[in-house]
Amino acid sequence: MSPLCDGMVKPSPIEENVHDPTALADRIRALTGSGSAHQAIGGAILPDLPRQIGVLLPDTAVRTTVLHLEQLPVRREERDALIRWRLGQEQLFPLSGAKVLFQVLHDRSGGKSPAHTVLTVAAQESVLKQYESLCESVGLIPQEVGITSLRIFDLWRRTSSGSHWRSRECLWVNLSDRALTTMIWQQGRLLFYRCKLLGVESAEALMQTDMLNKILEECCASLEICQQQHPSSVVKEAVICADGNMAAFQELIEAELRLSVEQLGWESVEALGRMAKGNHRGMTSLAAMAGVL
Repeated sequence: MSPLCDGMVKPSPIEENVHDPTALADRIRALTGSGSAHQAIGGAILPDLPRQIGVLLPDTAVRTTVLHLEQLPVRREERDALIRWRLGQEQLFPLSGAKVLFQVLHDRSGGKSPAHTVLTVAAQESVLKQYESLCESVGLIPQEVGITSLRIFDLWRRTSSGSHWRSRECLWVNLSDRALTTMIWQQGRLLFYRCKLLGVESAEALMQTDMLNKILEECCASLEICQQQHPSSVVKEAVICADGNMAAFQELIEAELRLSVEQLGWESVEALGRMAKGNHRGMTSLAAMAGVL
């Protein structure tokens, strides 16, 4: 890990994210050893060959939306057109010059809700290109690009006693990259997704009473909006992912929202048997591991 100077990267879904590409490229070279020479077979010195890398974008660098559709075309082209049209109706993100990816999620509601749940991620091509060009400039090829909260959720799902997570109805909270992301899941079905910029890192936010109250209010708002849209949802537990001391936040969640709380951390996932041991064991390094496992 290598902490970055303030302002070197400012996540945004529509504007440039990397404001000092040269300095960031130098930092990546120092971490990865890219650009160095190595001894090839036969003794020849060759430049470092391109290596594959996984890239996790901050939640605030894209626009993620959950769509609930009664019908979904079979043909891919028609699905693309319908989803882009629906995103345009929501007016959450300028779709001109945007790349839209989506995943149709399995529905276990038994016909009690719209037939199809679609998770969409929209990103401006210019934003993606900046990250891609940065990687290529230091001899790294992005093999896969993901979103931080979604990857961390996938990691939690893998540690949640097999398919047990599918029977749960929970509020999933991630504090990272100076933002708060809330998701609400009902028996393996994503009902709601919301991301709000906080402006401070989680460890700092969890130490400030006003920020704790703000985070709690945002969690309440997510639950209320989801309840209005999905009256059958009855959330009984929360899963929290954050750096810092979460004791005060956990007490607030339990007292004010009446939810049982589970914390996701390194201890929760070491059972997978593929976790590196080291000094950096925060959510940032956990997200990095989630991106490559």
